Amino acid sequence: MKVEGDKLKEILALIESIKDPEIGISIVKLRMIDSIEDNEDKITVNVKLTVPGCPLSSTIEKDIKAALKSQGYADVEVNFGFMTKEELEDIKNVIRKERISMPESIERYEKKKIKHIIAVYSAKGGVGKSTVVKLLSQTAKSLGYKTGILDCDISGPSIASLFNIKKQAYANESGKIMPNVNEGISIIGVDMLTNVEAIIWRGPLVSSAIKQMYNDTEWGDLDILLLDLPPGTSDAPITVFQSIPVDGVVVVTTPQELSNIVGKKTLVVAKSLNIPVIGVIENMSYFVCKDCGAVNYLGKSDEKIDLPILAKLPFFMDSNPTEESKSQLKVAIGRIINTKK
Repeated sequence: MKVEGDKLKEILALIESIKDPEIGISIVKLRMIDSIEDNEDKITVNVKLTVPGCPLSSTIEKDIKAALKSQGYADVEVNFGFMTKEELEDIKNVIRKERISMPESIERYEKKKIKHIIAVYSAKGGVGKSTVVKLLSQTAKSLGYKTGILDCDISGPSIASLFNIKKQAYANESGKIMPNVNEGISIIGVDMLTNVEAIIWRGPLVSSAIKQMYNDTEWGDLDILLLDLPPGTSDAPITVFQSIPVDGVVVVTTPQELSNIVGKKTLVVAKSLNIPVIGVIENMSYFVCKDCGAVNYLGKSDEKIDLPILAKLPFFMDSNPTEESKSQLKVAIGRIINTKK
């Protein structure tokens, strides 16, 4: 049943302080609340987004549920639609009255001389994305592909350590950043550009650094550029997906229930931004007995994720992948090369 009258005013008052994460104005003032329903003590809030598939919709959902549950509404559901052109025009009028400027248009960069740009991503930390990036890059290089890595993790870059890179990157006469070349792979990360031990930056600076490293690096001709994304669904991965011409995403998970749950969120983020998901690499999947050589699998893969498993990699980071894993990594690179956005 549609909520009206005093109860509607009460619920709107509770969520009026919630702001659109990008525009910074109350979702009530922006007329994003399409309707509110009360069905057998369950409150359903129907929200119209300004952008279809908005990656920040989860933030709005969380804030609405928190606001209503704090006042005794135990069962709250939030559904999303999106606005018509006419409704968006009305929003512009609201913004003008509030004297708040719209966010700057998203800066989109060119592909350069790079054939395939692939993001290696998981919304969960600790699944070994950087190790997977290293293994994929080494596999691609062994197959004869010109390969590069951009470490997009500003606060916790790992690629330089994994490749034991000690020297700093430098700029050439044209002001372009020259990546470090290790094992024939072109690599750049923020820790190669600064001697600061810990970088403590807010979102805009993080996003700016990622874009600058991509755009100002002299990559040359590459077959594959692998992007090592930080975990989460905040500014950094969204910046990559919206600004850099990513061709596809490789999702990294581990065979545990929590990782499987977060893996699904990872897929939602990628798909909402129209980035093809190539498949899943299951890291820390098994260990090999040192005595008998038996392969022992850990946990359980999530069969509900309808994506191909590109490779299963061992638990111990200092152990070499089995021949089967090496073969699967080569298959993964083959799928990457054949991915078309």
